[in-house]
Amino acid sequence: MVSLAQAVIRDPALLLLDEPTSALDLRHQNDVMSLVRGLADQGRIVVVVLHDLGLAARWADSLVVLDGGRVKAAGSPQETLTPALLAEVYRVRARVERCSLGRLLIAVDGPLA
Repeated sequence: MVSLAQAVIRDPALLLLDEPTSALDLRHQNDVMSLVRGLADQGRIVVVVLHDLGLAARWADSLVVLDGGRVKAAGSPQETLTPALLAEVYRVRARVERCSLGRLLIAVDGPLA
């Protein structure tokens, strides 16, 4: 969080973040992503690398999914995060559903055989 504060205080037009929620508890993950979302809403360009697809689905305008260093899919979270994509890229059986607030949730049911 200190690194993020140091980056934000410089008032950059472009912010590149690599796993900014790594090793944070749920509260601080939410705080970081809320701050980053606010910066994007102010017109800054924000690129965030995340392995947590739930966070990506919740906070991102658009996603790019890489597979073997190549772009496998790109678009809105709704367009991009599909059971077929999760099976192909991550080799898992998964469901993409909406919670009671309408947000996307990813539930992994298990590995593909």
